[in-house]
Amino acid sequence: MAHFTTLVLLPPDTTDVEKKVIDLLIPYYSELKVEPYKEYLNRAEVEKEVEYLSTLSRENLEELAADYEVSSDDLESLAKLNLDWDDNEVAGIDKHGSYRMTTINSQGKWDCYTFIEAETSESGTLIHYPCRVTDLPDIVPYAFVTPDGQWHDADAELGVQVFEKIHLQRDVHISEEANWILKVQEIIARYPDHLAVVLNCHI
Repeated sequence: MAHFTTLVLLPPDTTDVEKKVIDLLIPYYSELKVEPYKEYLNRAEVEKEVEYLSTLSRENLEELAADYEVSSDDLESLAKLNLDWDDNEVAGIDKHGSYRMTTINSQGKWDCYTFIEAETSESGTLIHYPCRVTDLPDIVPYAFVTPDGQWHDADAELGVQVFEKIHLQRDVHISEEANWILKVQEIIARYPDHLAVVLNCHI
């Protein structure tokens, strides 16, 4: 579970900010129930997790295996369980592999959020939200939503790196940070006359 900053861009004629934010964010609500669909076991993720588990000490593996009540030598089962995959839930196998039926929102990004009312820019100016996009302080959110309802975010690995650097004050090299900053700046520049709000989201 984590908190992250999300920038939401709204049409310039928006009068009910809270309602518009809800309209834009509801498709990404993690608790939103959707029609049942097949969720496939991702073999690439399992292999990556097995590779990670193989780097753990025997003691750590045994602790993990004891929690899951499986053999510490069965890295594949441990990997699946770490990825929240239980073979007992498998509903079938087709040409794409093993699958289970689920109604979990595959687009889920958040489970709650609060509005950030104001921030101080680098120059010391207090910026109140909502504000015009042209008045935004230098901001690099983890995610942003454009007026057409499209969600954009840094990938999970970059998100963890940014969190460690900003909130844990760790000296972390962020390889993709520059690309993300450029993407944020490029998209924001398309909406100079729009309104901007900033949310503290949780997932």
